[in-house]
Amino acid sequence: MKEPTENPALVAAQEAQRKINEALDAGYSFRLEAGAGAGKTYSLVAALKRLITERGPALVQAGQKVACITYTEVARNEIAQEIEDHPAILVNTIHGFSWAFLHQFQKALRDLVGEMDDRKEKIEQGGGIGSKSVDYNLGYFSVDTDRITLSHDDIPEMMANLLQKEKFRRLLSQQFPVIFIDEYQDTHPQFMEAITEHFLRPATGPLIGLFGDHWQTIYRSEYELAEYPIEEIPKGSNFRSVPAVVDVLNKLRPELKQAVHEPEAKGEARFFHTNAYKGQRTNDRQSKEDLPPDLARRTREDLMQRLQAEGWDLSKTKVLMLTHNVLAAEQGYPNIAEVFSGRTEQFVKKEDPAIKFFVEVVEPMCAAYGASRFGDMFRVFGSGPTITKHEDKSCWRRDMDTLQMLRADGTIGQVIDHLKETKRPSPPDRLLRRDEELRALNGDPIPDDASALQRYNKLREIPYGEVIEVVKFIEKQTSFATQHSVKGAEFENVLVVLGGGWNHYNWPQLLELVKTKALNSKNTKGFYRARNLFYVSISRPMTRLAVLATQTMPGTALEAINNLFGSDNVEELAIAM
Repeated sequence: MKEPTENPALVAAQEAQRKINEALDAGYSFRLEAGAGAGKTYSLVAALKRLITERGPALVQAGQKVACITYTEVARNEIAQEIEDHPAILVNTIHGFSWAFLHQFQKALRDLVGEMDDRKEKIEQGGGIGSKSVDYNLGYFSVDTDRITLSHDDIPEMMANLLQKEKFRRLLSQQFPVIFIDEYQDTHPQFMEAITEHFLRPATGPLIGLFGDHWQTIYRSEYELAEYPIEEIPKGSNFRSVPAVVDVLNKLRPELKQAVHEPEAKGEARFFHTNAYKGQRTNDRQSKEDLPPDLARRTREDLMQRLQAEGWDLSKTKVLMLTHNVLAAEQGYPNIAEVFSGRTEQFVKKEDPAIKFFVEVVEPMCAAYGASRFGDMFRVFGSGPTITKHEDKSCWRRDMDTLQMLRADGTIGQVIDHLKETKRPSPPDRLLRRDEELRALNGDPIPDDASALQRYNKLREIPYGEVIEVVKFIEKQTSFATQHSVKGAEFENVLVVLGGGWNHYNWPQLLELVKTKALNSKNTKGFYRARNLFYVSISRPMTRLAVLATQTMPGTALEAINNLFGSDNVEELAIAM
């Protein structure tokens, strides 16, 4: 009978768990640093189960809870299910957790609203603050005759502001003697600063457990590890990837060496570059030394065919496009990509108010209407229909049919104008303000410094059909993805394409700096931002990893690539002109 093979990842994970248990028993705060594939959520759940076993009844009796703050609703549901919604644990997103605490203190909330200088006009229009109740359920700020509703962004900021006062810190500590924060590196920065300043640095208040990985910071603007004056517990395991992939990760990140779960598992990690191509390359502001878009696409397609011939199952392969030139053209939204050139994140991450409105409201409403799911349509709309007579129903149908027609044949501007008139659905305030600013110019040139208004003006002229393609891309209904949409995910095989078109990511420079480590005030932020993205991307595969660089790789960058992947796994592709 064959001896079971050793599982080094399990040994490393058990050691990390032992240190977490020690911290919990001794009552001191800690930070679990768990690299990609390490099983961070498993460690967090194991710690919660231990607290339930040892302190659950006492916590319930005292009216206290362990708080577990998650980054997403998906994570919240997953963790809550694992601990069977135990009454001693509150699992919630930062907004849910913060509001559960904040809503008790109505007078303090009214005072904080009164300090919002940017909301003064809206508060006056709504009749002032007075003794109105402060609520949070709409997701945007509003004031009416009997209540004030907070926006999504207000909640963590108000929580951080409330923690400036000793009285509220004491109350929080009484209610939540232990607070776990999942994905600490992506949690609201003001909230994390307040926790650090008032609890971690003075070593008072609740026991705080931070779970995450600062190398996977890809949603916030600060990409380096913040200063947390608490013990770091490294979790040096990788339960996801084969040794060939983990070797690359360990060379990129030697300070957190990961042990593999199957030392004999077969797989591959290869790097392909295009330096042999001597024809014309790109040379615009956002894209230097890249293959022309058509050639870049053909090169990727040829490589995928070759990988398939070598045994890759393409139905189990994810293509991560760390290039936006090719992606936008292939996905069918080249003009939108052009408008946001250098600011790709504004539409990929829905930071632009028009894109956010289309993705989150207009398109879901139209999809529901098209499928005759009218209940779903009104849920997205945000309220039930005001239908009291047959004519009301006819008006809804007329307006939605016109909207569907404009989606197919009209421009973005025509869709917005239609929705301004019908309010089915009504554009948000930020979008309406931008529209008013544009109309107030009466056809005069847009000032040079009004870049947001210039973008909006160009956006209005683009066929709305491009929005539909952007939505498909953002909602991951395509065979492509950006690394932002796959964090936490894993795939059998992954092809990562490094190219131009992303203003914030310079791949040749990243790989040069991996070798030289010549960081300075100008390149440090860009280095960490690109490094984290690269790390997240190459750590997704379970069995096979291939990286294709379509930009020219300088000699120093090639040295780094050879060091990371091993020279036997680095290949220069021959590309016909």
